[in-house]
Amino acid sequence: MSQLRIYFSSLWRDSTSPCPWALCDETGAVLQSGIDPLAALPKSRECIAIAAPDRVLCVAAKLPPGSRRRWQAALPYIAEEHTLPDPEENHVVPEPVHTDGRMMLSIVDKQWLRRIVEACLTAKLNLRRLIPETFLPALTLGSWTLVWDGHSGFMRSGTASGIALDHGDREHAPLALRLSLNSMPAAEKIEVRFPQHVPEPQRILPQWDGLTLFAGPAWDWQRAAIPPDALNLLWGDFAPRARISEYWPKLRPAALILLAALGVETLGANLEWAMLAQEKKTLTQDMAHSFRAAFGEASALVNAPLQMARKLAELRHGAGLPDDGDFLPLLDAAAPVLATLPQGSIRGLHYETGRLDVDLRLNKSQDFKDLQKRLPGLSVQIGDLHETGNGAEARLTLLAGGLR
Repeated sequence: MSQLRIYFSSLWRDSTSPCPWALCDETGAVLQSGIDPLAALPKSRECIAIAAPDRVLCVAAKLPPGSRRRWQAALPYIAEEHTLPDPEENHVVPEPVHTDGRMMLSIVDKQWLRRIVEACLTAKLNLRRLIPETFLPALTLGSWTLVWDGHSGFMRSGTASGIALDHGDREHAPLALRLSLNSMPAAEKIEVRFPQHVPEPQRILPQWDGLTLFAGPAWDWQRAAIPPDALNLLWGDFAPRARISEYWPKLRPAALILLAALGVETLGANLEWAMLAQEKKTLTQDMAHSFRAAFGEASALVNAPLQMARKLAELRHGAGLPDDGDFLPLLDAAAPVLATLPQGSIRGLHYETGRLDVDLRLNKSQDFKDLQKRLPGLSVQIGDLHETGNGAEARLTLLAGGLR
């Protein structure tokens, strides 16, 4: 999956301003690069913006009392003493709180950030992250990382701390660095990394008093590794909408387990259905064989159970015996339950060929379903229900032996 990186420096103003960019593959190798306005940039599934060090101010602040929601709303005012603009003009992103109750804050101009988000949206660039360049160089144990082109640069001094450096030279350290060293203990040594564009003969280590400097590999923001947990300035009001692909690594194990369980359940249900279907087919064949054995092979067979019941009824009637599907046996089976209904509930009775229809009026529709359950030994069908002003009406069809 390709990744588009866009560098936003302090010179960027709006969508017409050209930006350095690089299109990288999965390994970080640069496929294309250039300097163009956002509208001319190639499209990619993942777009990461990199903010120049001088656009982001990193400060340490004391965590205020109260809930997380309360101090998040107060962050612009906590950072007010470190900035010149009004608090409402600052977008402040916190890092995890340290054990001493202090936190690192990254401050960026809110209007500048909003212009970036809107310009990327207009250019149809899927911007998901905006990361300060200050936090990209790797840190080694017990040292800071200084990116220096011989005149200016920036330094990373912690996971979420660093500063942009003003001008200096080989003998004189930048003023911002000296002030930073006066306010906090210096690291044992500082790794100096020259930007990729600086020619090899000009990559000469500065000679700054009191500092132990050693040369590191060249620095190139286009190829720098970007950790998944790197600080994202698109936070709070600027946070992009979540995508399922971002949560998929966490959801994947549960999804695979659920999919496996669903597969087992589906396989089991299909096997059970196949067994029941085979059992039904066997029973149907046995009933058809019994019917033809009793009434002859030439008999037309459509519904073996129903035809068998009718043939038995004919035999009983021929012998002068009643059948369960006759009017009186059906009425006798239903009478004990029908007799418990309120007076006037039965509106009419109709009988035809083993079928007894009872027209009823009850208080509510649910009463018909309750009545259906109270008629054991009979197949009960409820016709169309009609709500009336003082109840509900429907026709119950009663069949003997559960035959339909």
